[in-house]
Amino acid sequence: MSTTPTTTPTSATTPPGDLVLTERIRATPDQVFDFLVEPEKLLRWMGTDARIDPTPGGDFWLNVNGENIAIGKYVAVERPNRVVLTWGWQDSPHVPPGSTEVTFTLTADGDETVVELVHAGLPLGPEDEHKGGWTYFLDRMCRAVGGETLPAPAPH
Repeated sequence: MSTTPTTTPTSATTPPGDLVLTERIRATPDQVFDFLVEPEKLLRWMGTDARIDPTPGGDFWLNVNGENIAIGKYVAVERPNRVVLTWGWQDSPHVPPGSTEVTFTLTADGDETVVELVHAGLPLGPEDEHKGGWTYFLDRMCRAVGGETLPAPAPH
């Protein structure tokens, strides 16, 4: 199991402002999927409070680390391979609620799942800040799916 997400190189097909990260997790896509759509499992790796309705058009509200609140809507929920939601930050002029889109694609590879995260539509500049955040949280997801009990996420 990888503990460090890898950045997929930006190519001619990756628009500026889009972030692509991958992580390998020793679990089935169905097991990993639960950590994206079940509030109690989501909070094992990301957030301190969640109010989610993981259905297309459903609300996504997540207090990520006790300070920052992500707000959006679910666009697609396709068990066990894909979750798409809009994403933004409460009170942010740069990435307001629902202004970007996050896609988690889960692909089986032997006894592991390859998690590809695409955060699309970020304004130029904030993608670097989001890369650090998503790298931190994908590592936490990998550890939580593996059964590790983690402390609450640190503000950063």
